[in-house]
Amino acid sequence: MIDDKDIIDVQHVTCGLVPLMQTHLSGTESTVDTVKFKVRQGIETELWNSFGTGSEWLLNDISKDLFFDVYTFIRVELSELDPLGLMEF
Repeated sequence: MIDDKDIIDVQHVTCGLVPLMQTHLSGTESTVDTVKFKVRQGIETELWNSFGTGSEWLLNDISKDLFFDVYTFIRVELSELDPLGLMEF
């Protein structure tokens, strides 16, 4: 089981999930480097596609649990030469 400490629980959200997660990420203090969300199962593809490149946050890991998934985002430094993150590909 995954420790619930410091995980934002949004598994009850069905509509507007991505904007809600983006709001949490953008409101995070600059000293925080990792943010985790507890999300309902079955939407992995949609969230991978929603959080592409060119952001201050990178979807780094999806951990599966019994009734939910935990999505881990890490803060990345934006490059002035590659603001969209296209060089990752």
